[in-house]
Amino acid sequence: MAPITTLSPELLLSITEYISSRDILNFGLSCKSLFPVCYRALWSHLGLTPSTKKKGTWPGLQITHRFKCKVRETIENFWVNSPGLVYTKHVEFGKFICGDGDEASILMQLLEDGKLSPRCIDFSLSISDITSMDQRPVIKRLKKYTESKSLKELKAQLYSEAGYSLSATVDLAKVTKLTFNISSDGYRPVAETEERVPRRIQDITAILRKAINLRYFSWKAETERKYSFGYISEELKDLQEAFTSLQRLKTLKIENYLFHPSFFLKPPDSVQNLILNCLGSTEWWNDFSACPLTNVIDLRFHRPLLSGNSYSNELRGFLGNDDNLFPDTIKIEKIAVRNLETFLCPSEAVPQELGFHILKGNPKLKPEYKLELSNGEAKRFVKKHYNRFKSNWGLSKSYLEDLYIRHYLNNPDPMTELEVIEMYCQMCFMGEIENGYVTSWDNASKRATDIGERCKADLEERFPNYIKYGIHHYTLEFMKGLDDVDDDEFKKECIRLYEEDDDRGRKYFIAKSLAGEPLSAMVNKFRRAFDSLRKKIVKDVAEDIFKGSDTDEKTLMSSWIERAMAQLQDFGVNKLSLEDVTGETPHGDETTGD
Repeated sequence: MAPITTLSPELLLSITEYISSRDILNFGLSCKSLFPVCYRALWSHLGLTPSTKKKGTWPGLQITHRFKCKVRETIENFWVNSPGLVYTKHVEFGKFICGDGDEASILMQLLEDGKLSPRCIDFSLSISDITSMDQRPVIKRLKKYTESKSLKELKAQLYSEAGYSLSATVDLAKVTKLTFNISSDGYRPVAETEERVPRRIQDITAILRKAINLRYFSWKAETERKYSFGYISEELKDLQEAFTSLQRLKTLKIENYLFHPSFFLKPPDSVQNLILNCLGSTEWWNDFSACPLTNVIDLRFHRPLLSGNSYSNELRGFLGNDDNLFPDTIKIEKIAVRNLETFLCPSEAVPQELGFHILKGNPKLKPEYKLELSNGEAKRFVKKHYNRFKSNWGLSKSYLEDLYIRHYLNNPDPMTELEVIEMYCQMCFMGEIENGYVTSWDNASKRATDIGERCKADLEERFPNYIKYGIHHYTLEFMKGLDDVDDDEFKKECIRLYEEDDDRGRKYFIAKSLAGEPLSAMVNKFRRAFDSLRKKIVKDVAEDIFKGSDTDEKTLMSSWIERAMAQLQDFGVNKLSLEDVTGETPHGDETTGD
């Protein structure tokens, strides 16, 4: 194997980009032939802000928290007379280039003398820097310096806590990265007669119109009061035009919202990376869904820092009382974006259907993101249809009881547990999906019960149990299509059933009083088997979604039921028989003769 010293200097420089400054130093000290390359790498990036990118930084080149109180000493002792400055391509000045300390003058002198000639500078502006600009000559010197350079010679990356007067500190045409983090007092003071929020938007618009070479834009701001969308609609149109003109912009990041939660900023066609952490109204999500995001390949939604109640409180005041304040309940019909390769989002911060539409409409998604979306959609899909039946467990058991009683009255052969469960699945699960049997039975039962309650006073003395039998009878008749019956017809039918089919009535009372408990036990046994398969079902559905196969409710439940029934066959199968009942029946106890 060839030694590392045989690699070209360019390749060695590329290697140093992946290790910390301290490791680069140790690497260079390990071999005399490696030292020139490592020395160049060490001086290529200087920083006066604590580094968040590389750990184990060399204090002479990158100020750490331990050394940040000795910035002037670091500059004078390590930088001013160092031959390594000729290799410096990127300097993070932080707040010091515009500060009121001696460091600012020393740094500007290095720039103006040409001893420090970076191609990229990072610096930050605080509110105090802007408000005391007239007392800080170094700011005017920085503006003049940036104006004297071409874009090829110098690019500026600016972090600002103020939303105005940036053009007085730097040539905005040289700014390629602009990050706003504005508090409520970070805007231009206005007179009482001026419109405060429109003026703020106009200031940001003016900055963007000059920052024509932006590659990266990030926005985060506080709002101290709420206002309607119409109040700022004209200013937002101008702001949108300013953004549309940024044809070099590659990355756009919006935290919370840009002046109003109903304003969706349509990115320029050049944007490839879109990061959103938005508090959005229904109108915002509709505009987002309709926007094609033509060249966006990386879309990320970050989780809001607010809880559910805080989220709704933040939107309340901006929106009307009828607006939806919770994103997971907003409905999305389709998504226009088609070229995504990367997609990340917390499910609770976005509409539930978003992942589904992203998955279906973006075939270029990388496998890891496609798999994550498939798993999320499978969980949502299974949960949705599981909850539909979970909410009807009690109702479906009552329907099953009615079904069993009907079978018991018409067929003397007892049913096995599996037969009962098969009937339950066929009628209460698949029957509800295909024909709405449980819902129809519930409506029919309520209609029959209402009639029975009205006739109760006239029948309960001589035919108390036949009121229930009459309700059972008419429930089934209503499900078959009977339009309606009046009270007299109901009474006559109860009396007829008593006089002409008393044996059937006795069997009904036995089944009604004794079938509930064993039927409930059978259903619960099935439910345990059914619930135990949920994770496996989610996994199978996720695989189908990942492969592009469609899964509907009928297919899902049919497969789920089949697997649950297979599990039940491993247990002992008992027969449900009510023929062994001895002693007095409920009919004999409660019914009196003439």
